Amino acid sequence: PCIIMATSGMLQGGPSVQYLKGIAEDPNSTIIFCSYQVEGTLGRRIQKGYREFQAMSSTGKSTPVKIKLEVHTVEGFSGHSNRSQIISFIRKVKPRPERVITLHGEASKCMGLASVIHKRLKSETRSPVNMETVLLK
Repeated sequence: PCIIMATSGMLQGGPSVQYLKGIAEDPNSTIIFCSYQVEGTLGRRIQKGYREFQAMSSTGKSTPVKIKLEVHTVEGFSGHSNRSQIISFIRKVKPRPERVITLHGEASKCMGLASVIHKRLKSETRSPVNMETVLLK
């Protein structure tokens, strides 16, 4: 098992589409959308229940890919949330997470957010440096 976080979050190109092609037909896999999906994007179509999409093969041909994985959406979370919104979101998660990892921003901002979360919510926090591997157990 693993967690893959990749751009584009709306599945409009980039590594996320390649990963999706690799796991889409596996009913033991899950895709979790944690940001708004714009109408007309592959991400939005999958959220709405589409169970097939067209992908380019290595030879450049368009081929159908069946979607058999589970699809979930985390409501109330945005990649553009500010510090207060992130803390409010974490506060609402039940059960409250024992550990929170802050990333995807300036290092000083991630460390500052981790510090505030630790002080206010009493959760263990961590801000990995760029390219650091974090093992989730």
